[in-house]
Amino acid sequence: SLKKYTALRANRALGRQGPFWQDESYDHVVRDEKELERTIWYVLENPVEAGLLRDWKEWQWSYVKDGWVD
Repeated sequence: SLKKYTALRANRALGRQGPFWQDESYDHVVRDEKELERTIWYVLENPVEAGLLRDWKEWQWSYVKDGWVD
């Protein structure tokens, strides 16, 4: 599986072993453009929902290709 492979590689790179992914992580295949947009907005708005800031654009780790959103 992708998660097993990436966990092994990440642990090797970090010089550690053991569980890497959280048990509650969620895998899902994005099936169309509408779902992709909904998923991107969900990720962008997470820091806002957590009360860390007022606008997703303030989050230093957010990136959206220019022209994709207003």
